[in-house]
Formats: sequence, structure tokens, C-alpha cells
Amino acid sequence: MFPHQKLDWLLGRLEGDVRDKADDPAVRLEYARALISKGLFHGGGEQFCSLALRQVQRVLKEDALNGEALILAGLALIGMNRPEGARSYLDEAFKRVPERPDLHLALGVMHRFEGDRHRAIGHLEQACRLAPDSWEAHFHLGRTLFERARELSHPQRLLERAQFHLVSGLKGSMNRDLEAVAVRDLGNTCLLTGRYAEAEKLFNRLREHPRMRAKARFHLGCVAYGLGKYKNAIHHLRTYLTDNANDARAHATMAQAYLQLGELARARESCNKALLLDPDNLEARYTLGCTVIEEGDPQEAMRIFRVNLRDSPDHLPSYLELVRTRRRGGDVRWLSQALHSEVGDFDRIPADGHGGDPRAATRERIAVLLDELRSVGPSSVGTILSAVGRTRAEAIRFQLFEAAVGLAASQAADDVALKLRDPGRHFGIELGRQAHTTAMLLPEPVLTRGLAIGEEDLKREAVNRHGPAIDVARHRQNVERTRQEARAYQALLLLAIARRRSRAGRHLLQRWAETADPEMATVARIGLAAFGDPAAVIALREAATKAGVAAQAEQALTQLAPPRDAAAPRTVSSSETAHCTACGRTSSDAHHLMAGGKAVICDQCVVSIGRNRATLRAPDDARCSVCHRGAFEARGLYQYSGVEICNHCLELSLGLLEREEVDRFLAAW
Repeated sequence: MFPHQKLDWLLGRLEGDVRDKADDPAVRLEYARALISKGLFHGGGEQFCSLALRQVQRVLKEDALNGEALILAGLALIGMNRPEGARSYLDEAFKRVPERPDLHLALGVMHRFEGDRHRAIGHLEQACRLAPDSWEAHFHLGRTLFERARELSHPQRLLERAQFHLVSGLKGSMNRDLEAVAVRDLGNTCLLTGRYAEAEKLFNRLREHPRMRAKARFHLGCVAYGLGKYKNAIHHLRTYLTDNANDARAHATMAQAYLQLGELARARESCNKALLLDPDNLEARYTLGCTVIEEGDPQEAMRIFRVNLRDSPDHLPSYLELVRTRRRGGDVRWLSQALHSEVGDFDRIPADGHGGDPRAATRERIAVLLDELRSVGPSSVGTILSAVGRTRAEAIRFQLFEAAVGLAASQAADDVALKLRDPGRHFGIELGRQAHTTAMLLPEPVLTRGLAIGEEDLKREAVNRHGPAIDVARHRQNVERTRQEARAYQALLLLAIARRRSRAGRHLLQRWAETADPEMATVARIGLAAFGDPAAVIALREAATKAGVAAQAEQALTQLAPPRDAAAPRTVSSSETAHCTACGRTSSDAHHLMAGGKAVICDQCVVSIGRNRATLRAPDDARCSVCHRGAFEARGLYQYSGVEICNHCLELSLGLLEREEVDRFLAAW
């Protein structure tokens, strides 16, 4: 998009060409483009942008509607820190040449300069689409995505996109200073996504840059802290603080490392240093609160957290520690009042806001309160249910109901587990049903132990449940009735074990299928069918055919067994003969194809679906053609040209190439 190689030599040649061909606008525009490249991308700064503006104005004097000249004038003014002057030129250029990549680069940089990162991202993405090999557009888009991710509390997908575009920028011929900026931002995205080893490599590389050496030390301290190497973190941060003693962030991070090592006096000292330098430093004050808790003064800690929340109401770590400290102190009344307050406030917050979801912080605080109330136990069910009437928001009402049901289920599971530990006295159909209902909340060894019923248990319970028999025949009838109850109970327990879908549970069901009598073996095979075991499914079909109930069995198996065509989404290799189910493109016509289940989808169709999600909602009973998720398993389902695709597969495909490219780049660094 701009010249970069041998730029000083090129500028000298073009300066001579302008003198020789003073009336040629093309030469002046080429010279202006080289000057802007020097000014914006190679450290020339405002001086070179000012020279470029003079050249462009000469062209515009003769041709006021020259699209390229309008774009270059806008870029020159941006480089001179005059975005308000650039706007009129770029608006006019947008009317004349709306599809030029350098126009969208200029608009993106202008909006980023003004702080409107949402609009900046849209234009920079368009610049990347129009000029996919332009490192300038990728560099600015990567930086803007990273800044936007920080605004929105670091969503994973935004950070991954930032990584891809920063990597694409680093492949270009940027100068050493810009490369250092890109490496720093890429390292920070790795730090925030848990890629500590890659972040360490990047920041070690950054130590080679004279102006970035100190910052690299600071970031290496953060990496070491993320890896749990707290002594290494302190070493890096001490080295950094030798020449940067007034950096409050470094003192706060060192305080966190001392706290993790249990060195409370040093943690407090580092917190105080950070707060002397920056009294509003949230992390230092938060760490001081945690240190005070460890020192045994919860009241003082809560005061510190309240100060943090007064200054920054959305600081979730402080809120979490405040709520947790209240719960540990047994202040359930405070938890109840806080839950009612947060739920009641939710409806009063506007649903839409600039720069993110204004209700997100309230949802997070409600989640924190519900987690702590779960720790209190089933006695909190009434508190949670009483908060339901304070909001009309269905999502919050569902969240509250779900928490209350979960607590009630936990209590029920505890009661069931107690009985399953002595199955010989408590077995029965009702207990089997309860175990099946609460299977996911019960430890698997408890379920397995519940299967153990011996002959002595049957004889004893025959008397306890049906009374003493007047003769041997009646006693045998009672024992047989009790045996049937026990078999029904065991059958339900086998199905409960199958619900958990564990490897140990599968082995247990296989043993029962091989060694038990025909009826119980059939139950075990039903459980195995839930795992998708093909041998079990075949055996059940054969048994159903012999019994004359093949149609009913097939219908039941359709509901029970995982679909035979379901598969994890995967990338189609270039050697495979496959085409997109929606549009027919092959691997030679698209960047990548993703296959799974009963469909193949290309990246171009995925992009189209992503842009038009609101109008492509699939029916409620639809299932993803790629991974077979249903409406209750996916955050969104979309229908496009006969293909249903869920939000999970959509995001997977959108990020597939980007993640692969970032992985390759970081592995080779």
C-alpha cells in the first residue's frame, strides 16, 4: 500500500522527479505517498507529513476531486495530529472512491486517533479485505483490536483476532521501532490468553530493543507471575524498578507475588509503595485487602474493598473478596440483601450502551452472590427464590431459578448418596429414580456401590417390607417380589451410571452386558447405546426384531444414542475431494473448508452467515449440521442455504485460519 524498501533513496529520486516534472500530478502523488510512508511508518513524523500535504495540495488545486490526493491529504493531516482537518478530505474521498484500501486505512486510523475503536475496526477490516497483503492495515487493526479487547475486559475472540493481525503485520517490512510495538502488543495478548511460554519468548526478544528493554523486564515479571514462578517475577520486577522506581504497576505486581509466597510484610510494603505513587491504583489496594485478610483482620479488608468499589464499581475481584469475606463471617443476611439489591437494579440499567454491555457488571455480581449462597447450602433456596420477583428480565429470572434448583438438587443428592451407601436396606424403585435424576451430582463410586445387593439383603428385606410369612411358599413369593424390586432398582442405577458417560462407567456396563442375565444385560446395553457403542446398538436392534418391536426400538434409539453422523468439526485438507454444502465451492475456491456431521462449509459462507446472523435464525428443533448441537446446547443456531450451523462452529471456522497462522508464527519465532 505504501513504499518501504530503500525509502530514503526513493525519496531522493522522487524529489528530483518532482523538480523535473513539476506539472505531473502522478509524480507528486507518488512523492507524497513516499513522504507519508516515511512520516507514519519510519519515524519521520510530522515534518514529512507536512511536506506530503504541500505536494497533495498542489494536485488538489488543479483537480479538487482527485480521490488519491484526497486520501493522502487526510493521512498527512492525521500524521500531523489534525484529525478534524482530515475528516473533510476523507469524507469527500469516500464519495469518490469508496473501495480503495488506503481510504479505509486512513478512516480506521482517524477513528482510532479519536478513540472510536468500534468504527476504526470496521474500516481497518475492510482495508485488510481489499489489500490482504498490506502489513500497514494488519498492524493498525491488530493494535486496535487489542485496545478494544482491553476496553471490553479481554474477550478471548477479540484477543485471538488481534494476535492474527499483529502476526500478519510482523511479516511485513516494518521498521525496528514499529516491530517492537507489535511484539509488545502480541506478547501482551499471549499473556492475557495464557500463552505464557510464547509471551516469554516475545518479551525476551523485546529486550534487544534499547527503548523497550526496561518494559520487557516488567512484562517478563508478569509472565513469571502468570506461570506461578513468583521468585522469578520478583527478580524481574526488582531489576525493572532499579531504573523505574516510580512505576506503581510494578510495585503492585510485586506485592501480588509476595502475597502468593506468603511474605505478608513485604506484600504490604510493596502495596504501600504503589499507593504512595498512585493512590487510585486498584490492583495495589485490592492486594492490600487480600494481605489484610491473611493477617486476620477481615473488617479492615472489607473497608479496603469498599473503597475500591466506590472508586471503580465494576472491579469484580474486589467485589468477589468482599462477598466471600461476608460469607465466611456468616453474614447471610447481607448476602441476601445484596442479591435483592443487584437483581432489583438490573431492570433500571439501560440495555444498550456505548463501549460494551452496561448490564454485564451487574450480571457478574449476581453470579458472584449466587456462588457464595451455594456455599451456604440449601437454606439459601428461599433467599434466591424471593429475588425472582424483583426483575422482569427472563435471563436473570432463569439464572435465579437455576441456582435454586441446583441447591435443592444438591440437597436431594446428599440424601440419595446417604441411602446408596447402605443399599441393602434402602433399595427400591423410588430410590433408583432419585439416583437417576441426581446422577450428575453423585460421586460415581457411590452409584457403583449402590448396585451391591446380596441374597441376605433380599431375605431380610422380604420380611421387613412384606411381614413374616405363614408358610415357606409365601416367604418365597415375598423374596421374589423383593428380588424384582431390587432388579428394577439396579436397572435404574445402571442407567444413572450411563448418564455420566465416564470411562469407568462404560467398563462397568460392558461387564454387566457380558455377564448378567438377559434382562439386566439388555439394560446395560441400553446404557452403552447412550455412549454410541455400535455393538450394543446392533444387539438391541436384533433383540427388538425378535420381539416384534423393531419400529418402537428404532425410535427410542434415535432419541437415546448419539447421531451416527455426528463428528467433531475438522479442517478439510487440500488433497480431499470435498465441496461446500451451501454454495458448492471446493478447496481451490475457498481459503478453507470445515467438515463434520453431514455438512461441509466454506469460509466465505461462514463470513456471510456471520454478517447476517440476525436474519438467519434456524427453527427451534434444528440441529447444527456440523457438530449436531441443538438449541439448548448452542448459544445460537443459523440456517443458510439448507445448512444449519451453530454459533460454536461459526466462531470456530472464523478463527480457524487465524489460530493456525498464529500458532505457526509463534512456534517458529
